Amino acid sequence: MISINEAITIVKNSKIRLEPITLNTLDALNYFLAKDIYSPINMPPFSQSAMDGYAVCGELNSYTVIGEIKAGDTQLLELKNGEAFRIFTGAMTPNNTTSIAKQEIVDRIENKITLTESLKKGTSIRLVGEELKQNDLVLKKGTKITPAAVGLLSGLGFETISVYKKPTITLIVTGDELTKIGQPLLPGKIYESNSFTIKSALLNYGYQCDLKFVKDNFEDTKNTIDLAIKQSDLVILTGGISVGDYDFVGKALHGLNVKQQFYKVNQKPGKPLYYGELNNTKIFALPGNPAAALTCFYVYVLTALQSMMGNQNPTLSSATVKLTHNHNKKGDRANLLKALVQNNQVQIHKGQSSAMLSSFVEANCLIHLQSGDYTLNSGDEVEILLIP
Repeated sequence: MISINEAITIVKNSKIRLEPITLNTLDALNYFLAKDIYSPINMPPFSQSAMDGYAVCGELNSYTVIGEIKAGDTQLLELKNGEAFRIFTGAMTPNNTTSIAKQEIVDRIENKITLTESLKKGTSIRLVGEELKQNDLVLKKGTKITPAAVGLLSGLGFETISVYKKPTITLIVTGDELTKIGQPLLPGKIYESNSFTIKSALLNYGYQCDLKFVKDNFEDTKNTIDLAIKQSDLVILTGGISVGDYDFVGKALHGLNVKQQFYKVNQKPGKPLYYGELNNTKIFALPGNPAAALTCFYVYVLTALQSMMGNQNPTLSSATVKLTHNHNKKGDRANLLKALVQNNQVQIHKGQSSAMLSSFVEANCLIHLQSGDYTLNSGDEVEILLIP
């Protein structure tokens, strides 16, 4: 049995990556770059006015206005000492422009302007290449395409970019005790929720999945997993991974020659967690208990997804914050506790059972407590993993 940090490291360092694809820049939102991007042009491509006002030549108090330049005009004009052009934001500045006098500090009578404030040389001029010079590195391989990145790349003229594709995912739910919503709930049965929980979590981060259900039967379990592995980049199973007489997932994975990376993590909840690989497919078998399954999704499965897509920092962000109350930690397993962090303080929610999802509803982080028996006091610092 390995530690939480060891398990995260194994998932993060997997060499399996998805293939690069070419997408329209706008369609690449939330993907990750498959190669470095260099600027094909200067940005801005010409020196331009940052204000509505007057482009002036010379460090004087008054000037003669000789024309007007608006944004989009393509003719490169020229100023002589004592001359000015009426100019608008984004317009190309004429040669010999000393500075831009914003219109709020200008008094104009016919074609004569007088400044009401002194101007420093270069004021309100966006110089050519000020943001990026041609051939500068714009974005590194592995960068997430955010709305700002879409705008930046579009402004540089990139119609398409190379990114890692999103994975094909199969979610397999096991368990004879499960009843689908809408059917009568018989004694000994529970409504199935893991498919809703994990599929919703995937959708929340922009991933689609194919959903399969399998009964507690070895051959059915093995055949369903076999087909899923052949068709998917990532397979997620819930339930059936413990060592009971009717837990067939581990036996089926072994029978399919899946290469086990780890099985069982020294954590609560989620001890019976399995991670393996076969060819270029990653396989997770999550515990059947709903809160344990969702905890393992955030800490491990989401890390795997981000890593496969080329994210250079795929793990959950961590922070150290102060606890708002006392807490007694018991047991040899490390804890991942549902909690709410606000204003650099964190409160542990009630109902930490691996079967209880209610304490997850308003949680925005997991508190990572090391193994052992000890007492934490209000104000003590604890490590949290932020749920994005």
